[in-house]
Amino acid sequence: MDDWTETMTARDRIEAVALTLREPRSVNWIKKQAEVGSWETTKSQLEYLTDAGQLTTVEIDGDTRYKIDPMRAYLDHIQELVVENTKDELRDELEEIASEIATWKREYDVDSLQELEASLGEEFPPEEVRDRRKVITYWEENKHHRQLLTNALGLYDDLSAQDYGTNSSHPQHAD
Repeated sequence: MDDWTETMTARDRIEAVALTLREPRSVNWIKKQAEVGSWETTKSQLEYLTDAGQLTTVEIDGDTRYKIDPMRAYLDHIQELVVENTKDELRDELEEIASEIATWKREYDVDSLQELEASLGEEFPPEEVRDRRKVITYWEENKHHRQLLTNALGLYDDLSAQDYGTNSSHPQHAD
């Protein structure tokens, strides 16, 4: 494959970098990552993405940093779930999460995530503590994903009813 500087415009590279940010970054950092020569082009594209609601800014040590707008990212994720799944698939995923959590409750003899967290203070071998910490991380991820799925189901009919025209990346589901 050709070098991305040959196959993508500078603005496309800036957008590609900016929309994958995990933490707030400066214009200079994004410019370097996107392999763009012009600071002005980078700044202009970042302002465009901010005005479009895809990025937001924060001030850190007097420097403007850019990051993905968390509200936009959350809503985009819900839309993606609706577009790419049927209601039954979303329900199946919720059932899998419930099953996994029920298994952890039985396996670790707890009734909640908080109880599992509190159990870390008990005397267990290091491997057991490590396993419990992993499960805590998975449980927290499941709680977040369950909320997304629940919101997607709640908005499913409204979002599915939107007219996406002939854009095949937004299929309509017949549930």
